[in-house]
Amino acid sequence: MPADSRRPLAVPDQLKAGDRVREVLLQAAGEVFAEKGYDRATSKEICERAGVNSAAVNYHFGGIDALYMAALRRAHQRLTTIEALWEIASSTASPQDKLRAYIAPIVRWLASPASATWEMRVLGREIVSPSPLREAFVETEILPKIRLMRGIIGELMGVPPDDAIVGRAMLTAVAPCILMAVANRSMLETILPSLADPETEIPRLVEHYERFIRAGLEAVAEQSRAESRG
Repeated sequence: MPADSRRPLAVPDQLKAGDRVREVLLQAAGEVFAEKGYDRATSKEICERAGVNSAAVNYHFGGIDALYMAALRRAHQRLTTIEALWEIASSTASPQDKLRAYIAPIVRWLASPASATWEMRVLGREIVSPSPLREAFVETEILPKIRLMRGIIGELMGVPPDDAIVGRAMLTAVAPCILMAVANRSMLETILPSLADPETEIPRLVEHYERFIRAGLEAVAEQSRAESRG
């Protein structure tokens, strides 16, 4: 079972020349998108910040829309990847261990000072003010992960993954993570001052969140079984 569902990101020095330019562009674009949003970002500013030729966005990505999609995917993959989720979902671990393997790395990342990056700000902007590329992003990056997550939650609750209560459970389980993704560090520490000591607080937060979600899922599943028995 993977200890962390986020894969390490390659840094420019480890890449070939062409890939290094793409990575530098992606990092510069992420910063611009985080600061200005999809609507006000321009290829010109991104290339200037990256220190590359003004035609580089079109050459390496085919346009600013594809570059924005690449930034969104990178941001979402900081939380979890489809490969990591598939490894969790297809493992022989207990449903409880699968839930923990999914939740723990995400909560640790979102609650850590290291999450104050362009990736989380880009995701936050997309959640609050969706771009015209939202549907494509949801279809290609989010829905495949949701399908796997429905299987994990359905297994834990003892119901088929397409049962309506699984969808409601997922909405409840994901909401706190969305709050952490959208909130800035100052807001998080206002809500939870103990995050000022992340080494102590984050393990406690992970344990609390896992216990809270699991208890809620079990309670909902039990009520559903009771209603089925009549």
